[in-house]
Amino acid sequence: MEELAFEGVPLAVSPAEPVPVPVPRPLPAAASDAAAVRTRLAERIQQAHSAVLDAHQAITAWQLAHTSRPRSPRMAPRGVASGAAAPMSECPPADRAVAVLRSAAAAMRAADATPEDHTAITMTWHGEAPDASGSLRTDRCGATWRVSDGDRILAELTLHQAGYPEAWPQHAVHRFPPDPRPLARTSVHALTATDLEVLGKGGFAAVFGSGFRQHGLPSSALPARWPAGLLDEVTVIDPRGGRYARGRLCGTTQLSVPRSPAAEGGEQAWPGLVAAALYALRVYAFHQGFHLCVPGARTVPLPGHPALVEVLHASTRGDTPLELDMSVYEAGLFPQPYLVADCLVTAKGQPVAQLRDLGIALKQTPQTTVPRQRIRVCASGERALADELDAAVASEGPPLSADRVIDRESTAQVRPRLPRGDLRMMDRVARGDVTPGEYRLGSGGVGEYDVPEDPWFLRENRGTVPQLALMEMALQPAGLFSGLAGVASEYRDQDLNCRNLEGRFRLLRQVELPGDTVEQHVVLRSHTPLPGGILHRYGLELHLGGSPFYTGEAVHGFFTPELMAQQQGLDAGKCIPPWLDRRHPTPSEVRRLDLSGDTRLGSGRLALLGEVAIVPAGGEHRAGYLLCSKPVRSADWFFDHHFLHDPVMPGSAGVQMLYQAASAYALHTGLLDHVPDPSFSIAVGEELRWSYRGQVLREHRRVRGEVHIREVRQDGESVRILADGSVWRDDLRIYQVDNIAIDVRAAQQPRLRPAQPSFVRTEDR
Repeated sequence: MEELAFEGVPLAVSPAEPVPVPVPRPLPAAASDAAAVRTRLAERIQQAHSAVLDAHQAITAWQLAHTSRPRSPRMAPRGVASGAAAPMSECPPADRAVAVLRSAAAAMRAADATPEDHTAITMTWHGEAPDASGSLRTDRCGATWRVSDGDRILAELTLHQAGYPEAWPQHAVHRFPPDPRPLARTSVHALTATDLEVLGKGGFAAVFGSGFRQHGLPSSALPARWPAGLLDEVTVIDPRGGRYARGRLCGTTQLSVPRSPAAEGGEQAWPGLVAAALYALRVYAFHQGFHLCVPGARTVPLPGHPALVEVLHASTRGDTPLELDMSVYEAGLFPQPYLVADCLVTAKGQPVAQLRDLGIALKQTPQTTVPRQRIRVCASGERALADELDAAVASEGPPLSADRVIDRESTAQVRPRLPRGDLRMMDRVARGDVTPGEYRLGSGGVGEYDVPEDPWFLRENRGTVPQLALMEMALQPAGLFSGLAGVASEYRDQDLNCRNLEGRFRLLRQVELPGDTVEQHVVLRSHTPLPGGILHRYGLELHLGGSPFYTGEAVHGFFTPELMAQQQGLDAGKCIPPWLDRRHPTPSEVRRLDLSGDTRLGSGRLALLGEVAIVPAGGEHRAGYLLCSKPVRSADWFFDHHFLHDPVMPGSAGVQMLYQAASAYALHTGLLDHVPDPSFSIAVGEELRWSYRGQVLREHRRVRGEVHIREVRQDGESVRILADGSVWRDDLRIYQVDNIAIDVRAAQQPRLRPAQPSFVRTEDR
């Protein structure tokens, strides 16, 4: 971070967040255009307001830094006496965990049971140390020490001998590590001592940037203050780094005790190591903006989650500078924002201690309202109607009622949900006008999706946006809004599956999505009750920069098991085979390939093709044909993501398979030989149409997809492919997809955009 100064005092202001100087845009020449004049004036006022806020943040940062008390590198946390448990009334709130650890360490030392080289301590937190005054009590039971406050056990710590850490569970690196999903974006990835002081006093926007503002909130809704002096600096914050590629933080500290991590006759240093690592986790959680949804956010050790402290080099002096290297392996928002990480502590390159499975959770202050107050501010500047924590519950948690509270009367597990993990492409509800139970036509709302800086669906699709991603962005909010409108409270004693049935979408213009926020507009067009279900038709639009770029409509069905069982496929239950199996062309007419490793069409989760059969000049239009086949595996990535308790292949994956099949036909029949390094993208202006009348579950054997090339248009090194297709589950045709339209250009060539786009409006860890 670049440091600025005022009167010689450094200001913690990110270089990515300079104080902007409003540049007025010229007003329209035509004075009669009153609407345009009002719009320009509103823009000027907003720019000036933003400039004032940023200047205020810079001044606040200076004030906080100017009033910060200089910290000695060896200063112990206030209120914690060396070698003794402190009365809780003397400990600042954030230091209570340190007091619990020191109480246990003092009891271990009194029992002559201090850790030595390659011994370990396991610790499990059961509750928070209270605000009220009172001393901690530590009782021994064999090799276990229990720290309590009155009748309540706060933590249990067990001392193990050499060799125990080998039995500790090892965590695998995920094949597809989830994309970072910060709740606010920042370009700040290192922190000075001054930055840490400012953060501890609540100056999050001053350090991390304007996305962390929480203006207009009462003091009780702002995060609790942090302890000082637990880290000297943070040298690295990398949301994709670390051993598990899920986040890394590196920092330095210097312990307050002048002896070793397990010193005979003196205070043990391992509680200080744990406290520093917990502080590092806190910094990472706030860097990711987890606090922006939690009123009065404060961090506590993750309850009920065992952690391991392994002492590797007990003879290290307590005054030696230490380096912490923390690797996050688990992060989430349900049931509350939390992080779990491993942390290696070294001194001059030599390992001192290894902390494993150390976790924290962010909890709201007890004084805040119940149900939880929504304090999240959307990209549009509005207070969110439903925030990321609500989205996490809708994805991972128990059933919700239409008024966004846990439905304790529901006895069913399968309910309408958002997808999980990277497949969830909705973050919050910015606004809506739905009334539970009314299903009023024209009602709806706007959701928001913060596209990651480097989203998986671009990385695995050679840098272009796949149809799968746009369909999911548009369709997911529809199901959520139906839930808010009342579907979530229907058929509470039965499973209720949400399935998309049909729709049509059109891409209006090419857009750059990474690092931007997509607005998801939903309008209810029709509501049809059924015996055992409900049908909803929606008008849907995706907006970027204030205007639509993807528009259409879709139908969702909400079905009880009896109604789901009536799905018979697209051909009234008959097993109509693909065109290739009906026509039986000669072997010389068919070219067979295995494209499972062809990364030009998709990689990783988007490697959707397997064995293919190509018939040039075949198909219903005699312009070309391709049939692909791929086995269904229970470990296929989408089953764990779509949905909890209701694993099913998303229909968008079947549509994407057909897009890849049409692209594969062009690649392997010479149509693109004149296009260097061809890049495939969704064609602008063409309307995609689809119908689904079946589902692919883990129990099925294979998926097949066929495309009939309808037309190929050549324009120099640009090619447009138009095709229709179908998808089979085993022997039953379940999807029909019409007007698959693909533009192909050289990868280095900029995508062409229509000069005047026509905005068409329509009524798995």
